[in-house]
Amino acid sequence: MIQANTSAHHTELAQLSELIDNIYEGTTAPQQWGNILTQIADWVGAPMGLLFTPLHNHENGGFHFNHGIPDHVLQLWNTHWHGKDVYVQIAVERGLITDGNVGIGEDLLPFEKLQQEPIYRELNHPNGIDHFLFSVVFGLSAENDRPTIMSFYRSLNDGNFTESHKYRLQLILPHVSRALGTMVRLRDMEFKAAASLAALDRLNTGIVLFDSGGALCFANRSAQRILAEEDGVRLRHLTENSGLGEIIIEDSKAQENFSNAIKNAISPDPLHTLHFSQAVSISRPSGRQAYTFNFSSLATQNEFGSEDNTPHAIAFVTDSAEPIRLNAELMKKTYGLTSAEIRVAEMLAECLTVEETAEQLGISRSTVKAHQQHIYEKTNTNSRAKLMKLLMSLAHMK
Repeated sequence: MIQANTSAHHTELAQLSELIDNIYEGTTAPQQWGNILTQIADWVGAPMGLLFTPLHNHENGGFHFNHGIPDHVLQLWNTHWHGKDVYVQIAVERGLITDGNVGIGEDLLPFEKLQQEPIYRELNHPNGIDHFLFSVVFGLSAENDRPTIMSFYRSLNDGNFTESHKYRLQLILPHVSRALGTMVRLRDMEFKAAASLAALDRLNTGIVLFDSGGALCFANRSAQRILAEEDGVRLRHLTENSGLGEIIIEDSKAQENFSNAIKNAISPDPLHTLHFSQAVSISRPSGRQAYTFNFSSLATQNEFGSEDNTPHAIAFVTDSAEPIRLNAELMKKTYGLTSAEIRVAEMLAECLTVEETAEQLGISRSTVKAHQQHIYEKTNTNSRAKLMKLLMSLAHMK
């Protein structure tokens, strides 16, 4: 009996590991998320599932990946019930849309009360959506304006979800967050479906890739510039032909954290993984602001290599001290900004005040304010926060 239980446990761990690797395929292949959702639904024993933005429909920039739910049901929810979903309303009111939260329907509303709701009687129950298991991939926060939910559904005949199902989803959720978060970040950098090392080289953000042994197998031009400065972090044994090398951190504690982060990204623990990618801060002897490395896993097969040359982990390198330089041609062609407006936009992206911008550019405060208003109008933004988000995403492309 003990041997049988041990064998079953090993089989489940193998299934979990395979599922996790498939999840990380979504990092560079957005089209895979439909298949990934299907596999997760099987893992939690659900015939239907949905990965979606509950507060934003398609017209407002939202998205959804569907498994098993008829298209006409989603269409009805999107056109008639969006904004009237009692579960969404309760979750928002109770502050439950927080990163990593997992629960079942009864955690929000007793089933007896749900049966009295119009959405249940008219939409859910007629289509076999009676019980559900939900998880919050990205919650409501100042940094995220499109919270993302992954939910799974069962009919009355299927029975309700249990604590065991919640636990299984909790194991998977951190990997979904990391993979989907990396995909969104690459997408926001204008990273197209045909991922390639050449595409990474065009990004202003530093990006490094690591092989299965933790050695550096690629650094884009921005990352190479950072490493060449040797300001607290440097590259050792880099050969021009192979691109292999080792990143060395001067601070021993930071080096330990860095090495552990690479190891965790290459071989994520199926049972103990943080909801978001691990970040390591690297102090700089020059006194300038620290570098930040954000690590995430890649699938064992991905667009950045093949066979023995396939990278297993990716890290984004942020240099907070590097001044932001917008793509002037892109700003002109896409939004019609003038050269003067682009210079003001760059200053605003550095979080300078109107007074500081006016002083640095040698123009009046009223001129800065006029340029700022024109920028708002041309970029269809109505606040500095929204403008900053747009400018930061555009700053990633050369």
